[in-house]
Amino acid sequence: RAAAEGRQPASQADKATSPLNKETDWDNIKAFCDKLDNESDGPQLATRLLAHKIQSPQEWEAMQALLVLETCMKNCGNKFHGEVGKFRFLNELIKVVSQRCWR
Repeated sequence: RAAAEGRQPASQADKATSPLNKETDWDNIKAFCDKLDNESDGPQLATRLLAHKIQSPQEWEAMQALLVLETCMKNCGNKFHGEVGKFRFLNELIKVVSQRCWR
């Protein structure tokens, strides 16, 4: 059971950012934010997941991941904000911007 719970944020991130979504999946976005805010390693895991999703070659998936990031920034605590402010995460965003600007 613990292993399944550990995968749950990743599963919610996958559902919230699925390229097959026709509309924004607010239920999974909210569940993702709630889950990461209540787990000790949630913010670190969330930033890794979101960095990966934001770099997706599928534009709709990447846009949904940015919406998830925005929602988490508005609704999650200082631990999440601290992870987003770290060089590791910011460097991943810089990669996306530089790749898209120079195409």
